[in-house]
Amino acid sequence: MNNQVFNSEGAALNVKAFHPGEFLLEEILERNLLKKDVAKTLGIMPHHLSAIFKGDRNISPKLAIKIETLFDISAEYWMNMQTAYDLSKAREELFAEEH
Repeated sequence: MNNQVFNSEGAALNVKAFHPGEFLLEEILERNLLKKDVAKTLGIMPHHLSAIFKGDRNISPKLAIKIETLFDISAEYWMNMQTAYDLSKAREELFAEEH
């Protein structure tokens, strides 16, 4: 499988992809920002931001650019994280269907 992670002894680790909303929430908390202020700055409703934190909504390219501007973390980083999560979920679903 692609994107395997190995420990110091070379054994493969089972690392589950996480939704970029989890990392976004961590960034907000680390910077001591108010979630409602971040939502306003990003131009989204607070409940939409909460849905992103929970993984119920995805980070779109436009939102990734807005996050880039706010946090100085590239839009490509956010989109790559979203894509990795989406691929991981798709693999899980396909594997479950096959078995």
